[in-house]
Amino acid sequence: MAKSIQLKRDSIKSNYSGSGDYDLVIIGSGLSGLSSGMMWQKNTANKRTLIIEKNSYPGGYSTAYEREGYVFETTQLFPDIIDILEYLEIDLDLKQYEGNFMRRLVVEGEQVEEYKIPAGAENFKTYLVGIFPDDADKIRALMDYSVDMFKQVRKLKANSKLKDKLMIPFQAPKVVANLNRTYSGLLDKFGITNPKLREVMETFTSFSGVPSGRASAIMATGAMLSSMTRCFRPYGYFDEFPAKMAQLFQERGGEILLDTEVEKIIVENGEAKGVRVKGQDEIIRAGTIITTVDPMLAMRTLVGDEHLPASYVDKLKNTIMSVSSINVALGLDDKIDMKTLDLDYPYNVVSTGLGTADKLFEGYLAGDQAFSNDCFHMAVICPSLTTGAKNTITLRCTPFALGQWKELRDNDYPKYMQEKERWGDFFINIAEKYFIPKLSKHIVVKDISTPATYARYSGSPTGSLYDMASLVSQFGPKRLPMLTPVKNLYQPKFSHGLYGTMMNGVQVVDLLLDRKFNNGNSLFAPIKH
Repeated sequence: MAKSIQLKRDSIKSNYSGSGDYDLVIIGSGLSGLSSGMMWQKNTANKRTLIIEKNSYPGGYSTAYEREGYVFETTQLFPDIIDILEYLEIDLDLKQYEGNFMRRLVVEGEQVEEYKIPAGAENFKTYLVGIFPDDADKIRALMDYSVDMFKQVRKLKANSKLKDKLMIPFQAPKVVANLNRTYSGLLDKFGITNPKLREVMETFTSFSGVPSGRASAIMATGAMLSSMTRCFRPYGYFDEFPAKMAQLFQERGGEILLDTEVEKIIVENGEAKGVRVKGQDEIIRAGTIITTVDPMLAMRTLVGDEHLPASYVDKLKNTIMSVSSINVALGLDDKIDMKTLDLDYPYNVVSTGLGTADKLFEGYLAGDQAFSNDCFHMAVICPSLTTGAKNTITLRCTPFALGQWKELRDNDYPKYMQEKERWGDFFINIAEKYFIPKLSKHIVVKDISTPATYARYSGSPTGSLYDMASLVSQFGPKRLPMLTPVKNLYQPKFSHGLYGTMMNGVQVVDLLLDRKFNNGNSLFAPIKH
């Protein structure tokens, strides 16, 4: 019997005291906001802290929701952040994927190549050598180099001081060598020319909708190793994670104000003084403000260009935000046995061959899309295989641009719904052809999210799913800094995914506390007292 619905997100209620003065105000209760709040609590005492969230529940893009008796999730993978969970004393019942990390299909005309990518860097290296023996030496060299480069990232400081910068070439020479290198360039460096091998390796840049020829080599390597080293998912629904964080944050003295949208960040003489929320005349004063929402919304709307240097406004204008998506959530009848379909992986991915990511990203940059029967990329996730709930699958399709979606939803809703259905059917047909035979005959509930859905939900002007796009041209020191031009206003935007968003909290609180708990490290390595 399928498990009954038990969404944890709705158990969290506002506990706002109505105070007009806080030491720290955090805008957004996604994982970045909750992590920042909990890290701050862990390393301070007697500080009044408030998180403001425009939705009625915490979690941001990491949540779950119910439609007609089916529960759908918005998150797929729980990477290896066990050390952070232990540090914050968050107890979750997690399923570890100990076998394969991903089932990967590559379509070339009528030919389909299937790969089962194992969890663990060493296992992955051995697997690749077995499939591509002629490239064995190149594979070993690339993987060993990648692992070593990621180790060197751990030696870097998130907000470097002069002494740190002078040490970088000696502590992390591989990082320095790859700061301006794309992931495609990294494959070139090791002579990886076999197109089939490149297709497999470039899977990891496709997660964020960025082609390997534009993706940061360091970011792509980090995404690969952090996600496949040890990967998990909750046995319950994904909303349990932010709900538990919010509960602990409140129990430890923090306040959360839900169903409340920040209308303005109050700036006086170049310094952030507080926030004004919709429907409330009084300003909520703050000694420090952390914004975890889309930087275009936070800086250009909530702060306003008039409070920002012209050079910073130009940088904002030239920043490319991450892609958006169409997400097709399907509730299926009980006549289909999902356990027989070999889908119990964090990701089942199908795409057309080499060059697909480039075409799709160019379509995104043009404000449109480039999907067709000959050019597509899609992930299939089956959470009910773990949760034991009624059969559900999610089809996650990137990259899409906001393009006409918002205009259609606002001005021609019937056409908007027609387009949603058209694209939903397009991706259902792909899933039916390559993963789930006769899928369409088993659909009971269909819930389709578009870029306009994400724009409305998050407030992002572009419907961005993650953060700034992980392009090499805006990576590392070229990214928007956490320390904004407005005094006492911080914007932790390290990376996307659960690992990146948790690190947002680590880095920004360590910066606020002058390195007193994580010693300025780029990754999590708290000082032991």
